[in-house]
Amino acid sequence: MEKTKRYMVFLLVMAGCGGMLFDFGGTIIGPALPYIGPVEDNPGSLGLFTTAQVSHLSSAVVMCAAIACLAAGWLAEKLGRKLMMLISAAVAALACLPICIAEGNYAMFFLGRAMQGVAAGFIGVVVPMYLAECLDANSRGKGAGMFQLLDFIGITFCSVVGLVVVHTIGAADDASVTAAQKSLAWKTIFWSSAAPAILFFLGALGLRESPRWLYRRGRKEEALAALAANNGEAKAREILDEMMASDAAEAAEKAALAAAAKGDTLFQKKYVLPFCISLAILICNQAIGFNAIQYFSIPMFMKAGLSQATANAANFVVWLVPIPVTAVALSLVDRSGRKTLLKIGTVGMVIALAGVASMFLLLEKGIASGGNFAGWMTVGGIALFVASFSIGPGVVVWLALSELMPSRIRANGMAIALFVNQMVAFAIADAFLPWQKACGYAAVFYCLAGFAFLYFLAAAFLLPETKGKTLEEIEEYWK
Repeated sequence: MEKTKRYMVFLLVMAGCGGMLFDFGGTIIGPALPYIGPVEDNPGSLGLFTTAQVSHLSSAVVMCAAIACLAAGWLAEKLGRKLMMLISAAVAALACLPICIAEGNYAMFFLGRAMQGVAAGFIGVVVPMYLAECLDANSRGKGAGMFQLLDFIGITFCSVVGLVVVHTIGAADDASVTAAQKSLAWKTIFWSSAAPAILFFLGALGLRESPRWLYRRGRKEEALAALAANNGEAKAREILDEMMASDAAEAAEKAALAAAAKGDTLFQKKYVLPFCISLAILICNQAIGFNAIQYFSIPMFMKAGLSQATANAANFVVWLVPIPVTAVALSLVDRSGRKTLLKIGTVGMVIALAGVASMFLLLEKGIASGGNFAGWMTVGGIALFVASFSIGPGVVVWLALSELMPSRIRANGMAIALFVNQMVAFAIADAFLPWQKACGYAAVFYCLAGFAFLYFLAAAFLLPETKGKTLEEIEEYWK
């Protein structure tokens, strides 16, 4: 039993490392933007890229993650969950090479960002799938919570890297910092992205393969051994019996449908309804602009009146907030339920986004002036937004994706749903800078607040409660 508990802890830690790697590659560009972005928006920048190029380089990660999602489900079925996690980590580690040797070459830089996106797309599908298949009903919430907790720790680590680089090498808006120092600064920021990839690769070597994947491959003894490592011998046999019973019931249903000449299609209610609900939640999860905010928060704080050094410090403070909040959500998700946390989080996001929009409206109308007060008010609004996301959507969305999908469509359904999710994230992130240049931050944030309100409606009226149910029980519910 003690060995089982140790492995369970290790499994949860590795889930978290996957979460850390998931957003790290995308977010790490944030601290580098003051050094490489357009000079008109970043005083003292090297001016390596235009506004449009910065938008494309920032959003390239989510675009390529979306494309990778389409292949991730199929590859995970063919190669297994563990091998796909190892491949993801290797791609993420190698991605920093073309970026750091680019010397401002847009094509090479884009290649590196694309590789970071591919790794994120694989991880976003495979790790939640792996957790859903390895953890029991009372632990799946903890697994999703650990994934999100370390995701935020990874984002916080990005802000720490930026903070350290500014104070050791120098800020872009510091006239005494040379061009060579600025070049060293942004390259150091990107080299740091290899660290979580290497950590995840080494840890994944010690994981067992998914028991449900092994079972579907006819490797029942290996599946039983993997289940025993996760749950203990007695519980493992109980779960295996449930899997066999579910398999037999599905086979009987297929036979009955075939006899009735109807065929077992993916367009039945038990498949379409959970897929569509998962899709709606995931679209809402990106329409609120979370990725764009985490990429462009430092330039945003500078626009509100903070210096680059202060903006980096503020960014660090903001990304410290979700760590304890996610820990609280982690303790509540298997007790309070998914719907409750999601509704609390979405209401908080509406309030936060509307507050940031109002602050920028005052600045744009000349009623307030940029400076420390306006800057820190903006920081406070973004901190509330991130905290609200952490208590609800950040944890629950991964459960919605992994729990709601019936076993027959889980791999491909997750891949398609996450593809749509990432394409929405790409659209928002790619359009964010041109959008705010054309309309101002106030209009952008009021629009995002509207999307957050739609998210609340989806959570309140579409999402069923799956707390405490096995995957087989959830699948039976859709039937």
